[in-house]
Parts: sequence; structure tokens; C-alpha cells
Amino acid sequence: MMNTEKKCVILWHVLPIVGLILWGALCITNNLWYDEAYSASMVSQSWLRLLYITAVDYHSPFYYSLLKLFYHLFGGGTDFRSLKLFSLLFMEGYLLLGKYYVKKLFGQKISIWFMVFSILMPIMSVQAGNVRMYGASLFFMTLMGLTAYDIYLNVTRRKWIVFCAASICTVYCHTFTMIQSFFFYLLFFALLLYAKKYKTAKHLFLCGLVVSLVFSPWLAVTCRQMISRMRYDAGSTGELATIYSFMDYCKEWFSALETPKGSVMFLGMGICLVLGYLAVDWMRAERNYAPAVGMGALGCTVLTGGMVSACVNNCFLGRYVFSGFGFLMLFYAVGMSRIKRFKLKAGIMAVAVYCLLMQYGEEIKLEYDGGLKVYEAFWEEQIGDDDVIIGPNVHTVFLSVYHPEIQYYIYPYKPYNVPFVNMESLTDWNQLEGVGNVWYITFAGDEPDFAGERYEYDQALAFHYMYYDFVMFRLTPKG
Repeated sequence: MMNTEKKCVILWHVLPIVGLILWGALCITNNLWYDEAYSASMVSQSWLRLLYITAVDYHSPFYYSLLKLFYHLFGGGTDFRSLKLFSLLFMEGYLLLGKYYVKKLFGQKISIWFMVFSILMPIMSVQAGNVRMYGASLFFMTLMGLTAYDIYLNVTRRKWIVFCAASICTVYCHTFTMIQSFFFYLLFFALLLYAKKYKTAKHLFLCGLVVSLVFSPWLAVTCRQMISRMRYDAGSTGELATIYSFMDYCKEWFSALETPKGSVMFLGMGICLVLGYLAVDWMRAERNYAPAVGMGALGCTVLTGGMVSACVNNCFLGRYVFSGFGFLMLFYAVGMSRIKRFKLKAGIMAVAVYCLLMQYGEEIKLEYDGGLKVYEAFWEEQIGDDDVIIGPNVHTVFLSVYHPEIQYYIYPYKPYNVPFVNMESLTDWNQLEGVGNVWYITFAGDEPDFAGERYEYDQALAFHYMYYDFVMFRLTPKG
């Protein structure tokens, strides 16, 4: 029979391939939901327009710039699979950090458990093919954290360069990733002082100064964005977070916010509690508190986001701290390495596999949803080159990303930070003079009542697509 050491070596080599296959299956479709369509629209903008939109919205241009380069490198157009594969590259890079870097710092056994739980964690599958900045932020934050521990063990100039570069990329990924990096620096600095590594602490301070200077231009923009949102975003300030919001966070961390499964969420929370307790036991036994620094930064960021959303502005979502989930997976890994009894280990694995399969099935259904084909078939049969499409808000007309050649309108006003290039505000009916057919797309339950004085309307199509139930009406001029 194969001995345990050989099994570990095989697992260590195979797990990144397993992750690539599982996550890759979610990245080879052309289906986009609203946030992904937003990203797809951003990469079609000019560089100056991209910079402007990010300056008035809530994210830096860093991720969109990288995505834009990758998108045009692979041909552009309305085939957006390359955008999904861009996220997959970062997620696979994160797994390789677990394979090589975690092994170097903590050993092969913990490296294997790190990769196992990264693959089994439902939120990893959700974000692996998501055309957003979360996969990139996870990679850079994990690289930053592992390099910090490497520096703690043995200082070299090369490690400081990697740590500083990873830090700069991390803070530019997302506002809450920047906040999480700030907490990480504080905790790492405190650990160095506690360990009396004053020279290393001085270098960390200098590194933090460099990162702050590089980020300072966008920090001013970020502060202005936050102030503007707190002043003018009536929806967010009028509905502050409650205890139910915390349940939404848990749905997103352990299941999926848009397709939550109660059993997956509660079982995932149970695994977190059990392995968290065992991780603390590992740290006490090994006298190694490095995993606590990352978890402390993650926890402080969650607390900050929750407090701001409960007291000032409801601006926090569970996915905003996803960049720190590499720290959580390390916590899981060191905790799992403490278990000696086979039955307990097998039980935890069985629960984790169940959670993955239940949630992964939902993600597969979404990614292979046939609603887009229904919409495209209708488009080929009914929509002409001179036709226009109207919607009540940007969320109902995000499918415009698939047809940039057709004019779309939002009635009555388009938000100033919407990146869709073929979309305008419909403020005057004269804008529709000389066009072909007029269509109205919205969510089920809504009708184009506003057009009643000028148009008659009949429902032409109803279809389900990913999270949405759409209806389309054909508007016919009266008389």
C-alpha cells in the first residue's frame, strides 16, 4: 500500500490542478450579472474615461486597468470569457502560493490543508469566475501576509521589495482591502515590537511610508468618495445595518449572498468555530502566533465595516473582506493539522465536501443558465439595427453590454458614473424620432406606464437569466 508521505506528495501536486478544473468550469461561459457587466463596460472605455468613472465611483482604476490590458490582449469584443479567466489566473496564483509559499513557511501538511479548504470553501468558487477585483485582492493580500512572516523569520532585501510591491497592489485593489492592509501593518508592527525586532520594525515603518506615499493620490479621492456618499446616498444612510445584515455577511462568507443555502451557511460557521478553536490550540502549542496577525486584520476590518454600516452608512458587504480569506484558510489549515483522530478529521472533511457540492451546484446552474440564449434568439428575430431599448434603471439594461451597437436609454436619468458606452438618459420624447422599433426591458412585475400617453405596449418576451426575471415590451405609437 502507498505510505502516508507519498500520498501527501501526490495531493500536494494534484490539488492546484483540482482547483483549476473546478473553478475553470465556472469561467468558460459568457454569462455576466450586473457587477460583472459593469466591469466589462469599464474595459471598453478610454483610459481617461476609466480614470474619471473610478474617481467618482468607489474603486481605484488599478484592477480595471489590468483587466483592460488583458481583455484587449485576448481580442476584446463581446465574448467576455477572457474577463472571467483573468480572475481565475489570480485564484490559481493564490493556490500556488498555498502550494509553495505556505509549504516553505509552515510545512507540507499545512500547505495541503490550506489548498484543500481553499478549494472546498464555497465563497472561493463564487469569486473564482467573478469579473471583479476580489480574486486579485485575495492574491496580493495573501502574498503580502506570507512575505511578512517570511521577513519575520529571516530578513532579506528581496523580501522587503516583494512585500512592499504586494502591499501597493493590495491597497489599490479595493477600499476595504486598503483598510485591512492598514490593520495588518499595525498588528505586524506590534508583533515586531513585542519580539524586540526593532530594526525590522523600523524597516516596516519605512515600507509603510512608501506605500502611503504611493497610495496618497488615490487616498484623497477615496476620502472624497466616502464623504460624498455619506452626504448624498440617502438609501444607504436611511437603512443602516442591523443584526440581519450580519446574517447576510455570513451567507456570503459561508454560502452565497444571491443563492444562500441555510445548511451550507450554518455548517460552514460550525467548521469555522471548530477549526478556529484548534488553530488557537496550535498557536499555543507551537508558540507561533503568525496566523493570528492575519486573522486579527480580517476581524478588525469586519468590525470596522459592520460598525460604519450600523452607525453611519450602510456601505459594507461580506465580499469586501474576501481579500483576507487566505488568512482564514491558514487558520483552518493549522487547526486541521492538530487533529489526530481519523473519525473527527473525516467528519469535518465530509461536512466541507457537502457544503462545496451544494453551493457549487448552484454556481454551475447560474453560469450555465440558458436565459442569455433566449434573449439572443429573440434579438436575432425581432431587434433591428435602428431599434432602441429603454429601461427604468441601469440594473435592468445591463444586457446592453452584449450589444454595444444598439442605443439604450434610461428613463428618465442615467447616473453620472454608469460606464455603459451605448446608454443615455431619455429626457425628451423627441430623442426617439426617426428610430425603428422601441422596446422596454425591465424586471417582472413592472410595466412602461410612463409611456401610456404616447405608446401602446404589449409584452413581447419574458425570460429568466441568472438572478433576474426580465420582461420586454414592444412600444407602438398611438394613432
